[in-house]
Amino acid sequence: MSLTDIAHRINELASSWEQFKLINDRKLKEIESKGRADSATIEQLCKVNNAIDGCKERLDLIETAAQRPEVNTDFSTSDKYFSDYIRKGMESGLSHKTLSGDDNDIGGYLVTPHIVKRISKRVIDSSPMRQICSSQRISTETLDYIIEDFDRAGAGWSSETVDDEDGGNKSKYDFAKDTDTPKIQKISITTYELYAQPQISQKLLDDAFVDVESWLVEKIAETFSKEESEAFIKGEGTFQPKGILAYENGNSYNKIEQVKTEKLDSDSIMMLYYSLDEYYSKNASFLINRSTLKDIRLLKSQTGQYLWQPSLSLEAPDTLMGIPVYQSADMPPAPNNQLPVIADGRFQTSL
Repeated sequence: MSLTDIAHRINELASSWEQFKLINDRKLKEIESKGRADSATIEQLCKVNNAIDGCKERLDLIETAAQRPEVNTDFSTSDKYFSDYIRKGMESGLSHKTLSGDDNDIGGYLVTPHIVKRISKRVIDSSPMRQICSSQRISTETLDYIIEDFDRAGAGWSSETVDDEDGGNKSKYDFAKDTDTPKIQKISITTYELYAQPQISQKLLDDAFVDVESWLVEKIAETFSKEESEAFIKGEGTFQPKGILAYENGNSYNKIEQVKTEKLDSDSIMMLYYSLDEYYSKNASFLINRSTLKDIRLLKSQTGQYLWQPSLSLEAPDTLMGIPVYQSADMPPAPNNQLPVIADGRFQTSL
């Protein structure tokens, strides 16, 4: 897609958003003057709200297409061997690795680093949790961390002075007074194996014009992205990661604080955000279900400013109170007449 087409889609989104605000302002005035909004106004507002969703979907498709790996036309020797194995089962040239299992020794063939990088990039590009969280490459089954027990190292101002070389006074640290020392503890994060077994027809394998490598990358990345996002949000922690919604309520280690409100309005959104420790509020982001956006877009601050703003760039996310907001289908949608679940935090440093 050309830059002109992309600019057209962005302008279409900006125009729909301005139209949405005008209609919603009219709705609020009707409620203020007549006690209710006209049905025609509500219908128009719903229509424009859906149009914004459509604009966002088209822009997301453009961004996905732009990030899709290019067809690999310059195969290395290892790439050629791997492609021959996929198409014809030819094992010559492949490196076999034996792994130690609980029952018997099992083995497999290592994919090329080129394919691994392509899969990793596609998973990151398509997974909201990968975009807002940090990741660490390890060679073992557990990742050990040393963390402070919610205390920070203390410090003090020195009041003692000594004579300096010029005949004046200078401050001297009083090493006799101890400062607070944070308690530390070691935690171990257990990792779990995620696998995919994509199936392809023999007809496609025999087709010389089909890029088998790109097909494999797309299928594996799609599966990994879906399974990872679901586990990191709703996982139970048994043979899979423990998701953020599975933790108990609290503000100590191994708990996540829950802020409950009576209704979804600007005050509740601000209460959620400002409940974060100042240390974590920097680089924080919101995570919500897509269906919740329809209600979020209606919210205004006490000064009349809309809290949600669409991103007019392919690289930047939408914002809520100026804070990035990401969508995930695995976040719970709002049940009938109930409040939605919205996550807020600096996910990169959530330990």
